[in-house]
Amino acid sequence: MEYIKIAKVDDVLLHRKGNVIKGSLHLTTHHLIFTSTSLNREFWVSYPTIGSVFKNHGSALLAKMDKMEPSGITNSYTDYYKEEDLWSFTNIKIVGKDYTVFSIDFCDAVEARGVYESLIKLTVLNDITQLYAFIFKPNNAEKNIDSWRIYNVVKEFERQGLNLDFEGGPWRICNINEDYRFSPTYPSKIIVPSQVSDTLLTHAVKYRSQGRIPALTYYYKKTGCTITRSAQPLTGLTKQRSVQDERLASEIFQASRVIATEFATQQKNIIVDARPITNAMAQAALGGGTESMENYNFNKTCSRTFLGIDNIHVMSETLNNVVDNFLVDGDLNIPIDKVLLNSGKSSNWLKYVKLLLSSTDKLTKSIIFNNSNILIHCSDGWDRTAQVCSLVQICLDPYYRTMEGFMVLVEKDWLSFGHRFQERTGVLSSESIFHDNTVGFSGVSNPLSQSNTTDFNSSSTLFGKDGNELSEMESTINISPSSVLNTDIVNKVSEHFKRKKKNRKIMKFTSPIFQQFLDCVYQLLHQNPDLFQYNERFLRRLVYHLYSCQYGTFLYNSEKARVEGDAFIKTRSVWDYFRSRKEEFTNKNYSPEISLKSENDAEVVEDWILPDLQKIQWWSQLYGRKDSEMNGIAVKDDSSHGSITNAMGNDQVKKEVSRSSGIKFPTFGFDFFGKK
Repeated sequence: MEYIKIAKVDDVLLHRKGNVIKGSLHLTTHHLIFTSTSLNREFWVSYPTIGSVFKNHGSALLAKMDKMEPSGITNSYTDYYKEEDLWSFTNIKIVGKDYTVFSIDFCDAVEARGVYESLIKLTVLNDITQLYAFIFKPNNAEKNIDSWRIYNVVKEFERQGLNLDFEGGPWRICNINEDYRFSPTYPSKIIVPSQVSDTLLTHAVKYRSQGRIPALTYYYKKTGCTITRSAQPLTGLTKQRSVQDERLASEIFQASRVIATEFATQQKNIIVDARPITNAMAQAALGGGTESMENYNFNKTCSRTFLGIDNIHVMSETLNNVVDNFLVDGDLNIPIDKVLLNSGKSSNWLKYVKLLLSSTDKLTKSIIFNNSNILIHCSDGWDRTAQVCSLVQICLDPYYRTMEGFMVLVEKDWLSFGHRFQERTGVLSSESIFHDNTVGFSGVSNPLSQSNTTDFNSSSTLFGKDGNELSEMESTINISPSSVLNTDIVNKVSEHFKRKKKNRKIMKFTSPIFQQFLDCVYQLLHQNPDLFQYNERFLRRLVYHLYSCQYGTFLYNSEKARVEGDAFIKTRSVWDYFRSRKEEFTNKNYSPEISLKSENDAEVVEDWILPDLQKIQWWSQLYGRKDSEMNGIAVKDDSSHGSITNAMGNDQVKKEVSRSSGIKFPTFGFDFFGKK
C-alpha cells in the first residue's frame, strides 16, 4: 500500500471501445478498478497485464483529430466536454498485454501524476512473490479442485500406449534429474531408451545446449513412432562431435518400432531443426550449431530438415508492429485500415502462424503416412520446439483436443519441459514500458502549434523492446551540487540505475511465443469447429491468465523454479479456474471423430486432423475487434521463410491411403527429404 500515492480519483473519464464513461478510479495493491453508475459491473485491470502506459497532455480524443474535425469530436461527447478545452485534460493511456486498450482523462494534472507514479510502483516489481497469485483466495467452486496434479508422466505415457513400468520395454523413466542438477530446465523424470545407461547420459548432456538431451515427449501408438525433443548440439566452428549423443539418438530411433500395415513396413527417422538454416549456421560461431549428418546418418536411415521459423525477437517485433499501428487506438475504436494490415509488415504475423502450421502439416503427414520418428529442436528447445511438438500432437491425438487433454499437453510440453514463462511474459515488468510525454511540456494551450508535437502513442513496447531513455522515475531524482558527496543519495541513484538495467534485460527476452501457439490452435479450432471440446473463449481466456498472475502456473521458467518457489503450495493452478467453469468453455457441437467416405462407400473413421493453410485468418476476438475489421483480404505471401518440403515422400503410400479412405492429397515436386 505504501506504493499508492493516490488511492481514488473521482470524476475521471474512461475511454474504452469508442465509449466514454464518467466514474471513479481506484488503485488497490494488485488491481486498477474503474467504477461508474453507468456500468453494470466494475472494470478491473490486473497490473501484470499492463503492457504500456502513456501520460499525455490533453484528452484522449485528440488522437482522433487526424480522422475528424475538432468540432465533430467535441460535439460527439457534449455530455462531458461541454465547456472544457480538450487540452486542459491530462490523459493516461494503457495498452494491455491481453489487448485491452483504454484511456482515462483527468481534470487535475497533479492527480494524474499521482496515478501515473503509483502505477510504476505497482507494476514494476522486484520479486515474484509480490504478485497477486501469492495472496489469491479461490472461490467455493475452485476451492476443492487441485489441478497441480492433472499431469502424471507415468499415466500419460500409459494412455499413449507405453508401459514404462514394464521391465524389458524399449523406454524407461530416468530419475537422473531428480534434484535438477543434471539439467536444471528439464523435468525431474525424463523418458529415454532402455538401452541407454545413466552413465552415457552424464557424458551426452555436455553436448546439448542447457543440458537438454533428446528425450521422449510423444508415442504414436498406431505405428509405434515417436516425437523426441532436445536443444541444439554444441558443435561450434570446429564441428565437435559426441559419440554418446550419437548413440542416444540412434537408440531413440531404434526403440521406436513400426507396426506393420498393408502399405508400409519401413520407418524413416528425421532430425528437425526448427530454425532457418542461416541461423543454425550462425549459432556455430557462438558454440552451438546443428547435427552433422555424417555422424547422424545411421546407415542412411536418418535425414535432416530445417523449418525456417524465426526467433523470439522477430516474433516480438512483428506483433509490436500490429499493436503500434493498428490496435493502439482501440480505446477510441478508430477503424483499422484492413488493406495496410494485410499487406504491410504487420501481415508477417499471419505468415509466421502459417509457417508454424505448414510445419505442423508436413510433420504430421510424415508421422502418419511415412512412419517417421522425429527428433526436433531449435536453439535451446523451449520456444519453437514446444510450439511445433504441441501442434503436431494436437493434430495426431484427439485427446489433446479435449479440455483436460489440452491442459495435460501444456503441462507436459510447456511447463515440465521448461518454457521460460516468467521471462517471456515479463511479469515483473520494467520502467521502460512507461512513457511520460508531458515531461518538459511548455504549458501552451495547444501543443500541436509548437514545433515539437506530443507523441500520444509512441511504441507500445509490449514485447521485447525498451522505452524512453529517460523515465519519469529518473526525472524525479534531483542531485544538487551540495548533495554530490551524500553517500545515501549516491547509493540511491546507483541502485535505481542498476534496477533499471536489470528490468530492461528482463524485458529484452519477452515474446508472445505461447500466445502464438494458442493462435495456431485457434486456427485449427476455427477450421475444425466440431472436433475440439474447448471453445474459442477458452483460448482467449487462457491468453488473459497467461499475464494476469492470479494463478501460479505461468509465473516461473522451469519445473525446478516452481518447486523451489513452493508454487504448488503457495499458489493455485490456472486449470482450477477452467475446470470449475467447464460449461463456459465447452464447445456444444463437439464430436470427436472425423467420418470419411472411401471410393467404395465403405465408411472410414479417422481421428487425426490437418491444418488448411488457405484459411489462416486474424484472431480478431483476441484483439477486441470484429472479424470484418481484420479479415476478408488475402494476405500477400511474398515471404521466403524456410523452404519446408513435402512430408509425404512415398507416392505409393499416398495412392493406397487415398484409395482406401477417399482422402485426396496434393502433388508436390519434392518429398520431405528434399529429393525429386
